[in-house]
Amino acid sequence: MKRNRGFLLFLVTISILAISNLLNFTVSTSRFNQSYPSVICPPNTSGLTTAISLTSSKTQIRKTGTSAMNTREAGISRYAIASQSAVIDAGAITPVVWQVRKGVWAGASACQVPITSRWFVGATADITSKGSLNLVNSGLGKALVRVSVFSENGELTPRDLIVGANSFKQISLPSLAPGAKSIAIQIEAKSGRVNGFLVDERGKGLRSLGGDIVNSTDDPGKKLQIPAIPQQVKRKTPSPHTLRLLVPGDVDARISAEIRSTDGTFSPVGINGRVVAHKKVVEIPMNILMSSGKFALHISSDQPILGSVFSPTLSQGKSDFVWSTAVPDLQEFTLATTGLAPTLVFTGSEIEVRLTVMQAGGKSRTIDIKGTDIATYVLSDSARSVSFSAISPGTSGAALISSKSGYGYVPLTPGSVLTKSSIPDSNIRVLNP
Repeated sequence: MKRNRGFLLFLVTISILAISNLLNFTVSTSRFNQSYPSVICPPNTSGLTTAISLTSSKTQIRKTGTSAMNTREAGISRYAIASQSAVIDAGAITPVVWQVRKGVWAGASACQVPITSRWFVGATADITSKGSLNLVNSGLGKALVRVSVFSENGELTPRDLIVGANSFKQISLPSLAPGAKSIAIQIEAKSGRVNGFLVDERGKGLRSLGGDIVNSTDDPGKKLQIPAIPQQVKRKTPSPHTLRLLVPGDVDARISAEIRSTDGTFSPVGINGRVVAHKKVVEIPMNILMSSGKFALHISSDQPILGSVFSPTLSQGKSDFVWSTAVPDLQEFTLATTGLAPTLVFTGSEIEVRLTVMQAGGKSRTIDIKGTDIATYVLSDSARSVSFSAISPGTSGAALISSKSGYGYVPLTPGSVLTKSSIPDSNIRVLNP
């Protein structure tokens, strides 16, 4: 009898423990908050005119350089900023900045969320350079940024820079790498909400040699796709291009390359099988004998590598230059295009992309892009945004923009992506452990 009573007590205890664990499991829930972080745009420095393409005049925006952190409605769908940098709560939309030194040069860049590490492959720091690296801190505290510079002579000693709260710091390129003809820069955020923007502006005496915004890229990879390189012919002579490469690792890289264009697919002379020295910026001339248009460059390497292409341009009679940078595979997002009328260029083995174009009047239309190796589509002046969906694997893209002041290039990558953060639950055990 005592043995049965003990066994019954054992069963009751096990049942109570099982039920309590089940109740704890079912009551415990996880809640999440999903949102698009605000994006930061390049600052407007002295002598420049900056216009930001938005899709709605109700987009929330604030400026750096002030003590106020409150946002307000932009009030216009193409927002002009006279100084400092803009912080924009654009949601799923990626705003585009168009910067101009009137009658001298033009450049374009997408606004982006704060970064941890980004690379810039482009610009010069020699006697012709008037360019700058602009570091933006949109946070409430000071930011610490490490700037690493590579040149044709190798890696320079990294510099740690402090950027004040809600402000930006402008560093001239000759001060970063005095006399260097070819440079590449990495910025790493050690603390703070940091963004970086590189302006390559050149001049000789009183004569301007053009300028551009060098768009940043992700970490090095063994495959690079540069989707949109403008090919122009002046007086029956094709404009020359220069391929700039950097192998940031400790081993030299062996590369191969392929040009994809409407004129066909071929390998450029002097690149296939070439060995690129590590930790040195290397430039390779590219004389492409083909008619006017656009072409894409695909690079394969046995070591992680970074690359971009420098191209002289002529836009509405104005001489300028543009840096075409590497772009990751295209993903679904929406790009603001108010006032830009860009030419969209896609590259890939089998290209399929669905474009949803929103017009100024609120109407939208859908266009299916299909092609092999390269495909283009020109948006009209009335287009306020374009959304990309139904994308085939291995497809990437970029936008080319021209105006009376010059030429610009925008990688087709989202400036902000949907993030998910957990919401803490109230629990009495926090007070009574």
